[in-house]
Amino acid sequence: MVPLKPAGATTVFSDNFSSGNFERWSQSFVVSGASQSVSGGIARFIVPTPTAGSNSCSYLVRDGFTSTVNSTIIASQDILVANVPNGSPQGNGAIFFLYVCDSTDLGGNAGNIGIGIDGSTLWSMWIGGSLIYTYVFQTTGSSPTSNTWYHIVLTINNQAQTATLAVNGIVVINVSQQEFTDKPHPISLMSGMGEDWWSDGSGQQEINIDNVQLDISDASTSLGIPNNIYPLSPSPNNPFDTPNIMVTPSISPPFLYPTQKLMPVDVDVFIGLTLMGVTILTVLVGVLIAVFRHKHSAK
Repeated sequence: MVPLKPAGATTVFSDNFSSGNFERWSQSFVVSGASQSVSGGIARFIVPTPTAGSNSCSYLVRDGFTSTVNSTIIASQDILVANVPNGSPQGNGAIFFLYVCDSTDLGGNAGNIGIGIDGSTLWSMWIGGSLIYTYVFQTTGSSPTSNTWYHIVLTINNQAQTATLAVNGIVVINVSQQEFTDKPHPISLMSGMGEDWWSDGSGQQEINIDNVQLDISDASTSLGIPNNIYPLSPSPNNPFDTPNIMVTPSISPPFLYPTQKLMPVDVDVFIGLTLMGVTILTVLVGVLIAVFRHKHSAK
């Protein structure tokens, strides 16, 4: 069963892309080689297939919401994945297409919960914060298939400290979460296409999205009269789409993936290299002194 909409929950944002563009969103990010477009009320996101160890993305951000310790946040949308990823060990590759993230750090370190499809062809949830990231995989329901429309609902219940994913009315993931339970958080809704380190072919990956919606149980706003969100004013520095015209690529580091930690320096190796350098320098100085004395005595 789909989790029921909490009593009094307010729809704070929705977009069925009937306007033919992305004007309702706050920001747009497109890496080189990726694109965004709207046609027939459907948003289309395309990214080049990354090689193992890399990622690519094309996504939208809607800023200006607030999550409290009492909030129930419901993010939903319709999606179609042209080519469901497969061939990667579980947890080693995925695509992502719906996120709720702390607005102060779109890199996810301040907290994020996202939905995607794992490289092992399972629905997956990404829970992250403070450089600790966790994959969660579906335990019930059917696996996603290519070129099929699905209605997905991500429900984040801060009071119960849970997060669920429902697909076509069936809860496929139900886990604990504490990303937004400590204090009020400014949050953003993100939708689009992110692909990370899976490759069962070459070329590109495409996802279609429609009917994006965000509901918050304790929001003090109604749709069209926002009180707890910023006025919609897309930044002129970010490209926005018009019907059937691809967005001009802009360079922005993908935010959907864990930051790789630097390898620690081996102290013994460092000391050894330092001593070697000092020895070589001492020998060179000695040679120069000997040459100087030889020339001086020859005179």
